[in-house]
Amino acid sequence: MKILALLPENAREVLERSLTGEQQLSRVGSSDSVAASLRDRRCDALVLDPGMLNAADFEQVLSALRKSHVPMLIYTTLSGDSAKRIVEAVDGSAHELVLRGSDDMPEVLQRHIMALTAPSAPAMLLSKAAAHFRTFPPKLQTVSVSLFARPLLPRWVGGVVKESGLARRTVDRWMHNGGISGPGRLLDAARLARVWEPLVERGMSVEQVAQRYGYERLRLFTAHARRLTGVGPLEFADNFTRITFSKRLGDALTE
Repeated sequence: MKILALLPENAREVLERSLTGEQQLSRVGSSDSVAASLRDRRCDALVLDPGMLNAADFEQVLSALRKSHVPMLIYTTLSGDSAKRIVEAVDGSAHELVLRGSDDMPEVLQRHIMALTAPSAPAMLLSKAAAHFRTFPPKLQTVSVSLFARPLLPRWVGGVVKESGLARRTVDRWMHNGGISGPGRLLDAARLARVWEPLVERGMSVEQVAQRYGYERLRLFTAHARRLTGVGPLEFADNFTRITFSKRLGDALTE
């Protein structure tokens, strides 16, 4: 796999340590060279920190990316500006997201690189949710995006509300106006999206998955699964593919 990277030097070094021998990394220094490589299909994937580009250059790269259909890993720090660009980049297109300095151990980056050819459940869900985030105020948009990449999620919806800096009623109103049932549903869907890969594809036990992803009790995990998907965790593999599971969670956001 030929991987094109437009990243700060320290981020590129972290990325390099995560690669296998079959993955070749090439550096580029400008939006023009990225866009040209995408147009000419000289790479199999792009790893990008949107903060490396000004607004016009970002639009140039995004336009070339959409035309080329090359998969992208967004590897960036999260801020109001980067959250806005993430929303723009992933709206309707599933791209992987890793936060610098937060959950970017080499094994994590490698899993996301491998997912570029078959996007992860969180990436597909974020691509469906992104359109709903477009009108959010910056802090709420940033918190909403973070739910799809941060290593630890708030245990309860009050944590999401507190991080937004807004009153609960105000958050509810923005969510409703954006077409999402509420911050609780968004948090539940983002948490449940994470369990697909370890539970179904890596064969971890339902008890291990429940503990790892913040469900206090197995009963709560089962209740969330049934409420959002209609079946319990042990029935996911018999009822869904990764794609249909993500679609079901996306539909649940607006119910």
